[in-house]
Amino acid sequence: MRTIQPLALAVAVSASFVACNSAQQHRDVNIDWADTKQTIDGFGASSAFFGANITNEVADQLFDAKKGIGLSLLRTMIGMPADLLSDGSEPTDGTALPVATAPELTTAQQAMLRGVKVWGTAWTPPPIWKTTNSKNGKGDGFTGNKLDPAHYQEYANYLADFVDLMAQNGVPIMGVSPANEPDYTASWDGAQWSPAELSTFISQYMGPTFAQRASAVQIISPDTASWPNLDKYLTPILADPAGKNYLSVVATHPYQNGSDPIALNYKKPAQNGKRFWQSEWSQENGKGDTPNPTMTSAIDMMKRLHDHMVVSNLNAWSWWAIYVSADALASADTTKTRENPGLFQADATMGEAYMFKRGYALGNWAKFVRPGFQRIDATADAGAGVLAEAYRDATHIAVIAINTSSNKVTQKFTLEGGSFGTLTPWVTSPDDSLAAKSPITATDTFSYELPASSVVTFVNWDATTETPFQGTLPGDRDGGTDVRVVTGLDCPNALVPNNLVSGGVTDFSDAMGSGRWGDSAGLWGYTYSYAGPKGSAMAASLDTTAHTLHATGSVTAGDYGGAGLAFQVCATVVSFTHIQFVLSGSSPGCDLELQLKTFDQQPIQQTPPGGCDQNAVSCYNFPVAKQVAVPSSTPTTVTVPLASVMKWSPANAAQLVGLQWQWTGTAVDPDASTGCPIDVNITGIRFLNLETPDAGTTESDAASSGNDASGNDGGPGGDDAATAD
Repeated sequence: MRTIQPLALAVAVSASFVACNSAQQHRDVNIDWADTKQTIDGFGASSAFFGANITNEVADQLFDAKKGIGLSLLRTMIGMPADLLSDGSEPTDGTALPVATAPELTTAQQAMLRGVKVWGTAWTPPPIWKTTNSKNGKGDGFTGNKLDPAHYQEYANYLADFVDLMAQNGVPIMGVSPANEPDYTASWDGAQWSPAELSTFISQYMGPTFAQRASAVQIISPDTASWPNLDKYLTPILADPAGKNYLSVVATHPYQNGSDPIALNYKKPAQNGKRFWQSEWSQENGKGDTPNPTMTSAIDMMKRLHDHMVVSNLNAWSWWAIYVSADALASADTTKTRENPGLFQADATMGEAYMFKRGYALGNWAKFVRPGFQRIDATADAGAGVLAEAYRDATHIAVIAINTSSNKVTQKFTLEGGSFGTLTPWVTSPDDSLAAKSPITATDTFSYELPASSVVTFVNWDATTETPFQGTLPGDRDGGTDVRVVTGLDCPNALVPNNLVSGGVTDFSDAMGSGRWGDSAGLWGYTYSYAGPKGSAMAASLDTTAHTLHATGSVTAGDYGGAGLAFQVCATVVSFTHIQFVLSGSSPGCDLELQLKTFDQQPIQQTPPGGCDQNAVSCYNFPVAKQVAVPSSTPTTVTVPLASVMKWSPANAAQLVGLQWQWTGTAVDPDASTGCPIDVNITGIRFLNLETPDAGTTESDAASSGNDASGNDGGPGGDDAATAD
């Protein structure tokens, strides 16, 4: 959360900067195509506290790179446990561990669907693990407000649990910051960390935990409130080889002395191979606020942004709040000190929330300077109040010119080592809000009249139809159409399994906590078990030593039970001819079948939902290979031709959402109380493209027909509520 800084200070710093510029001779902006600088991760804002529920229309304006300003990063809050009491504490009489929550899940889903990368920040650990049992940073009787070191490992698990929670709801988290403003004592949610404490937590607890459970998630730290405080927190992390290895992104908030030349020239992140983010800033005034929707606020913001990108070589830049409604302002602020935090917010005259000029101005970067672009050398200060920057990828160029003065300025731009081609100016000014103007045709030079108090971005592509580095998103979301919030099973854009090897599903070397397996950047999911209605019992766990799915239990005569893998991403296997797995163990008295779960037979009532309503029709009729194999104590590789699977088709092959192994009790007496004992291990699951099976494998006879004893082709598996670990 932002630390309130008097706006007067920021304005004073900026005013002196403008005065200096205006006295300088006006000159051309010279751009060098070949002189590349830092790579851009994105431009974003935070949904914490204010932006938990926004409409699709607002989401389009904030996150859609064709309809709106195109933010590419969203900072979301790692929420408090559900048992939080009204005084900010947790009950002390319970034994249950705190469970992470996601208060801004809906907004994160909306952002993700528009191509935004989402990362999470913890404002405070769960109160019950703190020395104060309070979520707040300070309060009556506080002598310290820290995470008890005895709970460091539990807190690391809690952060990883949040990653799992978001993934289960269709939002892959790209990074996690364990502590917001560890150097600041706030009256709201917060905790203090010393540099040594934060370094120890990252190197000895969070780093190892994430390496095991969430290896694709980046650790972002220290997120200090003060830029000058950054070095004392970063130095011990980098001094510890483990901490340095685990840390991916260095982040800070420039609320205190953020324009100081020493702070702006801080090079330690780049010198140590770390990306450098400004992760939160706003203009709230501790002496009293009113909303400022004008270019005055936008110009002040852009001067700060310009310094950070050109002098500090930041890889990402984020505003504080994305959206603040009138109701949120009224409920959150009784002291008139927090009324100017948002890009999109209400004010006293307009009532309903709308985009402030600073939001459109930030869009002059976010909409066009896409993740993966590089900054290239350009005349940063052209005099006459004009500041400039330039960015490119292999074929696209974006030139940004800020006119901080109250007069129009005709500015000349020249490009060395390339050609501008046809450029479209996009203008934010007192009269325009990120508006496209008439194209300019240029080779290596052009001139343009910059409106007073404006920012203009010149781009050589049609930003209404193309977003560099972002292809067509599922459901044509990148085309600017309305979107629906889904939770991950996007079969029109299904991926090809590729874990470890081509066609690979998992060998469980990628197993994590809570029954999770796979690669979060590709195919991944959870294990589960299920049992029929006649007294069978099943459990499924991941053996992280043997790297197997371990299914145990008992299946009664005439009943069924099983274990499986629920995919969190839809897969297509149309290019493969066989499925293979390694089987060992025993299940005497039961037949084993393999079911390939499809989206159209997965109930919408499950998580993630499929396309079948179990209250209206019969679901679970998955393609099935009957009597697929008999497990033995010796691990056996089983290879099943997909052509022999009942109900298999190219349509089914393009919508695979899971696999399950089901045992059916075959005792003669259907009323027998003794079930067949199940103790089976499964691993090495992959799809193959074979004309004939691999030599030395056992090909199963999967061509038998008929239903199992339950009367269905498959039991009601895939219910994540039944997961076991």
